[in-house]
Amino acid sequence: MLHDFKDKVVLITGGTKGIGRACALAFARLGAKCWLTHRWGSADEDELRAAFAELGAPAPEIVEADASKKGDTKALMAKMREAGVERVDVFISNVAVVVRGEGFDAHKKRALIKSLEYSAWPFVDYIHKLHAAFGAYPEYAVAMSSDGPDQHYPHYDYVAVAKSVLETFVRYMSTHLREHDVKVNALRTRQVPTESYAQIFGEQNTALAERFAEFSVTPEEVAATTLALCSGLFDSFSGQVLQLDRGASFVDNVMTMGKRLLAGPDPDAAPAPTPASPAPSPAPRPAASEAGHDVSASLRAQLDGKAVLITGGTKGIGLACGLAYGRYGARTYLTHRWGSADEDAIRASFAEAGAPEPVILEADVSQDEDTEALMQRIKDDVGALEVLISNVSFAHVSQTHDDLSFKGLKRSLEYSSWPFISYMQQAKAIFGRLPRYAIGMSSRGPEYFLPGYDFVAASKSVMETFCRYLTSDLLDEDIRINVLRANPVETESLEATFGPEFAPFCKKWYAEGFFIQPAEVADAAVALSSGLMDGVRGQVLLLDRGFGFSDNVVRLFTERERHGL
Repeated sequence: MLHDFKDKVVLITGGTKGIGRACALAFARLGAKCWLTHRWGSADEDELRAAFAELGAPAPEIVEADASKKGDTKALMAKMREAGVERVDVFISNVAVVVRGEGFDAHKKRALIKSLEYSAWPFVDYIHKLHAAFGAYPEYAVAMSSDGPDQHYPHYDYVAVAKSVLETFVRYMSTHLREHDVKVNALRTRQVPTESYAQIFGEQNTALAERFAEFSVTPEEVAATTLALCSGLFDSFSGQVLQLDRGASFVDNVMTMGKRLLAGPDPDAAPAPTPASPAPSPAPRPAASEAGHDVSASLRAQLDGKAVLITGGTKGIGLACGLAYGRYGARTYLTHRWGSADEDAIRASFAEAGAPEPVILEADVSQDEDTEALMQRIKDDVGALEVLISNVSFAHVSQTHDDLSFKGLKRSLEYSSWPFISYMQQAKAIFGRLPRYAIGMSSRGPEYFLPGYDFVAASKSVMETFCRYLTSDLLDEDIRINVLRANPVETESLEATFGPEFAPFCKKWYAEGFFIQPAEVADAAVALSSGLMDGVRGQVLLLDRGFGFSDNVVRLFTERERHGL
């Protein structure tokens, strides 16, 4: 269910500038009541209120509160209670005040502690204080991070350390608060043009970054992604760190970027690539009065009448995706192999959902002629393809290691990996452009042992690698390519792969919620193609409600009484 944000309370620390301000405006546009904190002298309150008024949004509450000071936090909670706030629904931790690193010899323990006090601990402390003040945790908690822990930036030592600690807290808090149904995540950004970005890196480095403008993510895109994380569409995504960088992390290396940085390239060498223009911004979203204070109207505006192609779309995850897109008016095309679909039942389920009748087509993803005919049908009906979801997964399931063969691997790749590429190629050949969104359905198999899953895992690994490379290769194209990995999903194919005893066994030894539902995967796919998450590219996103972090023998030990161990 999509959330109605009218009168919901959103608390944003560091909410008066940059990313925090953009988040506030995004939620307020949908009717939310925003509480924004800032340090002394860091906010132009009149200008900020004018920005809210221009949107027809509720006026923000702007409070001077230093996130590192317990007294300020206590006073903020008291002020919120006095104003009649009964619960904070969304908490966004955006404060990042840190000391610049000046080299090894200049490192001081005090500088480290100060950075953690401002940029890591407030995330945990505010969640604790919110529960103490209102008797309930926020439904969503989002921490703003960066890729500093994994990428070197000048003078960024303490920021990187603080963000690393922050991301660790995100994983642990998600596990601790799972029973309270709190969704806790972090957003990692890279190159976001804000005042703080310029202050940290200085004029020279900021100018250098501008030469790679195609990787620049705007504060508004960060805000839109935050809204998507809190919309109800991405609720199976918890305890995760989501990278928001337009695929920059994969191509940021000397081999790829070097030519652009050379002042005088070799005259015989290929010319350095011209920086591409940033990809189009998400489609304008309706104002609060038009949107009914949720994102439903925005989704319908984005998807109504658009063609969505789902391979393997007549059962399980594929069918759930078809229904999810259909509810927002999309024209869905569902493929299946001969004899694998009950077409009358499928049409009835779409009618019940109030969705346009789907086009159900028999098409083998491994056959080029079937793919070409399918694309031509979509062109004749709609004219262009908006969303491609590659969901077919047909691979050899081995009984023993000796059962593996190259022929089996090749067959598995033909069905479960290559169609992700070939469908995009055929789309460009038929429509003259790529689909705006391409989503591959993967699983935990590449990094998580599952018996008999060798070839399935290999096929998914190939798809995920292509996701990253295609994002780099197609940087100048209007396409966003991502992959969704999910914890086990109860479908017919799960039982066919692992047998009828697998699901009952997992339910016995795991807490409620280990299995992801097909509808949750479908909602995440809709979110990725909603226009809200367009800065997310070349990513493999894990849908597991944070269970992956706690899947170990220590969890069984701590819960041994419940399991009778």
